[in-house]
Amino acid sequence: MALQFAVGGAIIPFFTILLRDRGLELSQISTILFWSSSTLLFFPFLWGMLSDRFIPLNRMFTILNTSVVVFLLGFQSQASFIGMMLTYLAFYACIHPTFTLINALNFHHLKHPQEQFGKVRAWGSMGWTIPSVFLFFYFFNKEHRDMEVTVLVGIALAIGMTLCTFFLPHTPPAGAGKNSSKSKGGHSFKYWSAAGKLLRNPDYLTILISFFLISGSFTILVFYSPPYLEDKGVNRIWIGPIQCLGVVLEIMFFPSLRHFIRRWGYFGTVLFGSLCLVVRQFLYVFSENVWLLSASYTLAGLVIVFYHIGGSILVNAIAPRELRATAQTLLVFFGSGLGPMFANWIVGILTRNDPDNLHPVFLFSAILATLAAMVILLRGKKLDAAAHHRESNAT
Repeated sequence: MALQFAVGGAIIPFFTILLRDRGLELSQISTILFWSSSTLLFFPFLWGMLSDRFIPLNRMFTILNTSVVVFLLGFQSQASFIGMMLTYLAFYACIHPTFTLINALNFHHLKHPQEQFGKVRAWGSMGWTIPSVFLFFYFFNKEHRDMEVTVLVGIALAIGMTLCTFFLPHTPPAGAGKNSSKSKGGHSFKYWSAAGKLLRNPDYLTILISFFLISGSFTILVFYSPPYLEDKGVNRIWIGPIQCLGVVLEIMFFPSLRHFIRRWGYFGTVLFGSLCLVVRQFLYVFSENVWLLSASYTLAGLVIVFYHIGGSILVNAIAPRELRATAQTLLVFFGSGLGPMFANWIVGILTRNDPDNLHPVFLFSAILATLAAMVILLRGKKLDAAAHHRESNAT
């Protein structure tokens, strides 16, 4: 968990600044981010389906991390806009789905995921901070701080994760084989029929729609906050540590997530996470205080814990066991794919005529987060009822 998230933490938090160093404008960067998100409309579903039906999940991580190494090596050598875009698209298609697939791997092997998963996921947050800590000390006494080193760090960590995959627990496809392909009535498990039924589930649809909105808002937080802070006078040596403020809070709250789910239910947990994002994005609209803007990354950490992970555990409770990997990767399809695509398309429009003004961008992101909170409110306690019904049947 720590190594897999460290690979992403080496590239994603610094990507916008890296591309600006290479001479790209925000409108060009938003184009790359738009098309990279489009890869998540297909590849996560493909990886999830293959993991559910054909390839052991632990071996899927070997394939994806080996591919990450290859594509980062390609990205490092690119100088043209098209070359950078194509190699980053390939990298993103492989790295981003691992963040949900590793959740599915844990859900397969944890006896009580609601109780245990938060502690395991805290290691992912810890791993995400490793590159930022390394870069802080690496840059500390250097006058020229070249972000190209982040690519080298990402390659090294991806090689380490590839080696680690050979020690992961064997996780055969749940929807394949003699025993798992039969339902209780003795009929063959119909994958596509079950997937269609899942997509017609109003509780699952609520999570998909809210993931679309939250992910669109959150992608603006991730990719456009760092250059905004740098433009406001924050030295880039501090960009990594500032982003780690939220991650430290994640590590603190993940072990207690089960207690919040017990007390607030799934509904209250994911609603609180979405409201944290609303507040955080509105701060970037109305405040110019860099100390407050930096401190607001703590709210971003709460969004990850309460909304993203709370929602992931909720989906695990709603989805049938044979579709858990697919259900998790469909979140990427609708959330991390369509949501960020839409958000970056709008960002490209907003920054094309006024590239130095990001306030409209953050206002747009605040509106997306507000709409997500409203969607969750409309479904309300029915989310808890659906999860408890599925958990009771599983027991």
